[in-house]
Amino acid sequence: MTSGYRSWEERDADVAKTKAETARLAAEAKVAAQAAESGAAATETAKLAEQVKQARLHKQLADVKDAGKDDKAARKAKRREKRDENGSTFKVLVNVVMAVGLLAALPAQISYFLGLHRKDDQNPGPAWTLAPVPFFLELLAWVGVMGTRWAHRKGLPRWPFWLMTAALASVAGYINLAHGTTEYGMVAGVALAATSVIGPLLAEVRQFLETKAAEDGRDLKQRARDRRAAREAAKALREQERIEKAEDKRREKLFEPEFKEFQRIMAAHPTGGIDRAAAWVQAWDTMHGLPLSVTAESLTSKEAAREAIEAVMHDYGRSPESVAVDLWLADVFGSNRGDDGPAGTPAGGDSDGPTGGGSRARSAKRSEAPTPLGGKGKQAPRRPVDPDTERPLEEADLETVRKLAEALGGTSRLSARNVREAVGCRTKYAIRLRDAVKAQPDTNE
Repeated sequence: MTSGYRSWEERDADVAKTKAETARLAAEAKVAAQAAESGAAATETAKLAEQVKQARLHKQLADVKDAGKDDKAARKAKRREKRDENGSTFKVLVNVVMAVGLLAALPAQISYFLGLHRKDDQNPGPAWTLAPVPFFLELLAWVGVMGTRWAHRKGLPRWPFWLMTAALASVAGYINLAHGTTEYGMVAGVALAATSVIGPLLAEVRQFLETKAAEDGRDLKQRARDRRAAREAAKALREQERIEKAEDKRREKLFEPEFKEFQRIMAAHPTGGIDRAAAWVQAWDTMHGLPLSVTAESLTSKEAAREAIEAVMHDYGRSPESVAVDLWLADVFGSNRGDDGPAGTPAGGDSDGPTGGGSRARSAKRSEAPTPLGGKGKQAPRRPVDPDTERPLEEADLETVRKLAEALGGTSRLSARNVREAVGCRTKYAIRLRDAVKAQPDTNE
């Protein structure tokens, strides 16, 4: 007989074993749940990826369809552009109008001619002998149209066929007008006349346009570019003509002899044989023998100014280099000529430095004595009196200058240099003598 007694150690071991088994089962259940959750997530991810892939394929398919539609629309537009360029639609419509016009005009004319009879005919019936007349009249108009086409292909004059078409279509139109007006009223008569006239007229217009298109092989874009270029060229030409007209007006006002010589040169050359600039240079050279815009008077004024500058340089002991340095310093540091000038010296060039400015004519320094302004640098400068500016003009010198002017051919040829050489004086006195003789040659100053 087996005893059912178990010790506490055995019982604790069983409890621990049970707990461990329970924990193991719980862990396995948790792992299984996580695996199931991961599988569901993977399934959902695969589903979303498939949806994205399908959406991408749908988009690509839509793009392909749109591209196909665009290509189809482009082909249609290209065909429509080609038809418009060739005038195919216009030609087809002209043919339709001609066919409809014939269908409308022929029955009216046939009924009109079949209804004609002699006045003494007691039992009038259809005038079958006149039945071909409507066909004859309508076909005659188309003879002129076909003649125009043939003349176009052969390069022959087309106006005889235009006259033929107009005359024959007018005869058929008049018959329809008279018959329609009598039978159905004015509106119907005008409409029937139009059926005989408009068809041949449109055919002639079509042939005229085809002739023009054959002569001009440009497309629509090229013709538009050419028209725009022609407008721009015409605008530029008008502007150039306006400028030249204003230029001629100013030249004629300011330089009348030169302008007449310019016109003579332009007229002497063939049209386009010489341009305006070359003709004006040639005219100026003929009249003055000097470069363009330079005259004897302007050259004299330039020489007088140069002599005056040389006189100032000589009288004040300056050199061109010192003047250039002073002008540069004034441009860089300002035109201050006080004690605060560049390098601490007056800007007038009174220093004895290497710039070449001497102090022979301006050796007097500023007074150091106090003045009402007070302080150094506030005194009024003192300059030596130039005797040439206050020296009275002597009559003998004036007479010498007058004789010099007579020998030179007029007072306009006097200059400071030749007066100075003739009298033997300084430049300022020579300038005063020259000006006095020019102003009042026979009056003592």
